[in-house]
Amino acid sequence: MKEHLRTDTPNSTNSRNGLTPEYIDAVHKLREKLLYGIQLGDRGLIAEYEMDAFQKFGDDQLNILNRVPNNKVRSYKNILLSHNTLYSYSAEKGGLSPLQSHFLSEKYAIMIEHSETISELDKIHSNMVKEYSDPTIRKSKSNNLTIVKKAENYIEMNFAEDISMEEMAGKLHVHPSHLMRAFKKEKGITISNYRNLRRIKEAKELILFSNLSMTEIAIMVGFSNSQYFSKFFKEVEGVTPIEFKKKIKK
Repeated sequence: MKEHLRTDTPNSTNSRNGLTPEYIDAVHKLREKLLYGIQLGDRGLIAEYEMDAFQKFGDDQLNILNRVPNNKVRSYKNILLSHNTLYSYSAEKGGLSPLQSHFLSEKYAIMIEHSETISELDKIHSNMVKEYSDPTIRKSKSNNLTIVKKAENYIEMNFAEDISMEEMAGKLHVHPSHLMRAFKKEKGITISNYRNLRRIKEAKELILFSNLSMTEIAIMVGFSNSQYFSKFFKEVEGVTPIEFKKKIKK
């Protein structure tokens, strides 16, 4: 006997749960608007749609947090990992450098996997959207930047790389001595310290949201020597990275 396949209609179970074609279409349009906001680095546009988009993650109608039975954290991780890729791609289309895009994607993938609670994942998701849409880390289209601003932009896009002052100056088409003097005069600190402070900012986030060792974190953010990382971290924060982790985990 030939079996007849059931086709959902507006009166089907899915429809009663709210999963009509119109509802799904609205959800996808909402996501596209958020991705477009990330691409443009438009915080106003993102603020307009971010709350609604985030709420869909816990929507009983979509039920995406139950995709892995009895494990909402794993379900949430899976969906955030896919969105990490979407956000990274959108930001790169909007001018985020491939190197920076790769770093952020790797960083958030690690943080997502190492999280243990829904609240941690909520915080990571919020940070992802903020950082991927940050216009200050995009390639500048202006031709009128000062040499110091060009150096800031270059450091932002390459802070995790082991690049010498000579290499950086060469990329910026300026003599190393002139670059170092101009930067110190305007910013009040050396380029090396400025770059290391940027690395510490990333390290703190990884300490907070991952279970990576301090050596792994040091290498990931650009310190080739974990002892120097610990020493510099203490100079900035007043405690070692391990003490910092114990303090924030209390």
